[in-house]
Amino acid sequence: MTFEQLETSVRDLVSLNKLEEAIHVLQEYFADDEELDGITLQSANYHAIKENQIKGLADNLEVELALNKLRSNVLQLLRSKKEYQKYKEQTFGNKLSDSSSDTEKVKVFFSVGSPFNDDQQQYINKLVTYFDQNGIALETLKGWDDNDPLVPIIQEMKHSNGCLVLALERYFVSDGTEKRGSEQEGKIVGKSYTSPWLHIETALARSLDLPLIILKDQSLKNEGLIHDDKQEWGIVRIDQSKIEQIEEYPVKNFILSWIKQVKKFQENK
Repeated sequence: MTFEQLETSVRDLVSLNKLEEAIHVLQEYFADDEELDGITLQSANYHAIKENQIKGLADNLEVELALNKLRSNVLQLLRSKKEYQKYKEQTFGNKLSDSSSDTEKVKVFFSVGSPFNDDQQQYINKLVTYFDQNGIALETLKGWDDNDPLVPIIQEMKHSNGCLVLALERYFVSDGTEKRGSEQEGKIVGKSYTSPWLHIETALARSLDLPLIILKDQSLKNEGLIHDDKQEWGIVRIDQSKIEQIEEYPVKNFILSWIKQVKKFQENK
């Protein structure tokens, strides 16, 4: 079954109020997926409220609210998985597939924004291939929670042996102002910024004591946690237009040192 067929099937079952069947289809497709635990618990809660209704301990409104919450979360899970697939395709392209050999590689969390041009896409593809050849599987976020987006990130990191942050341009300010209207007002001219989520994921990886390396494109403005002065955070300056740097001194040395830390981290788990 393709994901498109799964989505159609689940949505049809939800529209027919066949939630148990919809949940069963999801469980079959996403076997051993922790994100389904919440759906399972909500389903149990709904049935408990239904039993209380039969006993006269719950009214129709409580049942309807529990049912609507369950419906909503089933559909939200679908949207989350669909967004993840889209993100995966945008980030890695269509060349990568799930392989049994991936289980032999050391898994690390890959913090990277969705590429928006061919140069970024090519850099990411070559980077993923390079690490794959060195026994490292770069894994991006597999799900999303609109209510608490940090939870799936933390869960994914807890199953990882390190974190690689690839900070590329997301925003470009050709002519702007900082601290507007204050005595410290200043001009921003021709500055590039990365995604704020990379700062968040960097902080989370650090708080979990994961081996951390940050590949920061030289065009980016220093700010927050992605700053050239943060040497203790594993900052490595790169040039996005020169992917060959990852196999040259000094970038290669930093990367190989981090790979050793990652493999040692896995051994000590």
